[in-house]
Amino acid sequence: MNTLRKSFICVVLSLIVLASAAPAMAQSQSFGFKWWQTERFKKELALTQEQINRIEGIYQTTEPLLRSQKQAVDRRESKLSKTIQDPKSDEATVLQAIDRLEAARSEISRTRNLMFFRIRRVLNDEQNLKITAMHNKDRADRENREKSEREKKRPSKGPRGDDHNHSDCQ
Repeated sequence: MNTLRKSFICVVLSLIVLASAAPAMAQSQSFGFKWWQTERFKKELALTQEQINRIEGIYQTTEPLLRSQKQAVDRRESKLSKTIQDPKSDEATVLQAIDRLEAARSEISRTRNLMFFRIRRVLNDEQNLKITAMHNKDRADRENREKSEREKKRPSKGPRGDDHNHSDCQ
């Protein structure tokens, strides 16, 4: 019974780690695309060369720290996986590994958000309003595309909302 309970806990914790690792990996693979270097943003925000240079400087200063923090997250994820799989691990050890992983994730999030804050301070009020609107529109467009893709993958529904065609049931 005790072995079964430990196995169950290991499976649940593994699923939690996998579920939470996917968004973190997607987020941390790229620390944000260099939107300030694209024609669309340069034009719509009317970015000056000085602003572009200052934003690039903020990014270049922050990027090495983000990379090292990403490596720390990767190490903590690996350590947690090994700890969960180790039959000698107890709950306290697993919880400690989880706390260390979450602290590493928190650090990378803190650094990214501070970088974004510093970049936003380079922009004037009008540019900040425009970039927020652009971001919201891009997010809505992306969500609509994803919704459309999900709907394409669903089986077609009959007239009563089920998966059967009832035209022959008259």
